[in-house]
Amino acid sequence: MEFKTPPDQRDSVINLGFPQDIQLPDSMQFVPYQKGLREGVDISVIFDETVNNPKGPDLAFLRYEPGAYVPGHVHMGFETVLVLNGDYIENGQVFTAGNFIVRAPGTCHSMASKGGCTILASRYIPVKQLVDGLADDGKKDAK
Repeated sequence: MEFKTPPDQRDSVINLGFPQDIQLPDSMQFVPYQKGLREGVDISVIFDETVNNPKGPDLAFLRYEPGAYVPGHVHMGFETVLVLNGDYIENGQVFTAGNFIVRAPGTCHSMASKGGCTILASRYIPVKQLVDGLADDGKKDAK
């Protein structure tokens, strides 16, 4: 990827000023997300167009258990994240409830949570993993 403007200069963070954490209904169904890569992260998918188009967008709630960590990846398209509760950490920077994060194409980051968190995340194009032995879609290579 070549950029006229470095990706991080196109990123933005807006604090929406939530008066308190937002909790999701207990009825929401979460399942483990990308076992072996995103340990301690569960997902509740709202939509996933990658099923029909490998470069399609997706939108989901993600729940990080305390101590969860996701290795680095690069965004091929824009990503938006809204922190609903807890501590969400990208590249060491801590975000809390009400932080709305927009990441530009080319942005690289890892994610974690010390105490656990829930986010709403949307990717306009799937990410490319930066971990050896993983395919671009985050699944183990069949080699």
